[in-house]
Amino acid sequence: MRSLAVVVALLALFATADARPRHHDAPAKKSKRVAVKKLHAKHIPIHGPIHGQSAGAPWDGELHDPAQLAEGDGYVIRRPYRAFGTRSTVDFVQRAVTDMRAQFPETHVLAVGDISAKDGGKITEHHSHQSGRDVDIGLVYKTKPENFPHDFVAATDDNLDCEATYALVNEFAETAKEDGGAQVIFLDFNVQGMLFRWAKEHGEGTDVLEHLFQFPHRGASGALVRHEPNHNNHIHVRFRCPKGDTACSN
Repeated sequence: MRSLAVVVALLALFATADARPRHHDAPAKKSKRVAVKKLHAKHIPIHGPIHGQSAGAPWDGELHDPAQLAEGDGYVIRRPYRAFGTRSTVDFVQRAVTDMRAQFPETHVLAVGDISAKDGGKITEHHSHQSGRDVDIGLVYKTKPENFPHDFVAATDDNLDCEATYALVNEFAETAKEDGGAQVIFLDFNVQGMLFRWAKEHGEGTDVLEHLFQFPHRGASGALVRHEPNHNNHIHVRFRCPKGDTACSN
């Protein structure tokens, strides 16, 4: 009887072991290009505001105690001496670009344009970009254009990678839900149309797209992405004042 009891106990132990989840190394998956993939770089925290860091408005302001966007894999900072912003702006930019690159690792290098000068204030080629909360990001193309990323390149139906560019826009749009996130994204109306039509053809809902893009209603002002002249070769993202940054003005 004692031997029988030992056998029963061993059988119960094996049954319990088999019921536990087994951990195996999963085979590496090939990257899958999708219209929208919510993927966040959790290792990039968004830092809280510093009192008076962004002083004034984007078109009439200064920048105090700035953060500088660091060099990174998969993107080129065109002018590092103009890559200064608020800490939350720099964090959001790095996270959005990193997340987009994680989704599309085989795309060409991205171009990061101007944020602000180290102390803010007026800089050439811009009316805004004065208080550390604006950034220009180059678009994504089917093949890397000549002179890119050092020069922004106008988008056309033939050269624009709509899938990757839509994902890039969406990554910045997702930050609008967070403190200090995107307030507005400026992009040429016709380029909006390219992205709108591509996304709709690939299953994105019209209600989602009309909330995101001003296209096809040129006069619509409630969308996050809005038309601005001379923005057919990059997106211009403006971030809101974070709570607690009391010198900041939207």
